[in-house]
Amino acid sequence: MIEQVANTLQLPLPPESGVASRGKTKVWRYLLASSVTFSKEVEYGIRIQKPCDLKLGLWLQRLIVSRQCATIYVENLSLSKTEKHSILQLCDGYDVELVNLIVDSSSQGNVVIGPW
Repeated sequence: MIEQVANTLQLPLPPESGVASRGKTKVWRYLLASSVTFSKEVEYGIRIQKPCDLKLGLWLQRLIVSRQCATIYVENLSLSKTEKHSILQLCDGYDVELVNLIVDSSSQGNVVIGPW
């Protein structure tokens, strides 16, 4: 279960969610977001202010090929079809999980919607 308090999410997700790390240890988890953060208890988590949509694909590519991360969480991920295809191939090749955190700010407080 995701814990949310004032735009703070408890990430990484638990193993039973189906989208958690594949057993890697001491690898970085990145969060590219504008309005959500990791909780303080998250180890090896780096939050980066989400870049504009024009730069997002390039940033994701650089994070993936750096071989320094297991999971990248992106708030309201939006990529072109070409970028999406390229990023998904890189994720497969470098064993990186990409999680789209859809934040619905129109409801009471922010609500994160995911595949879990």
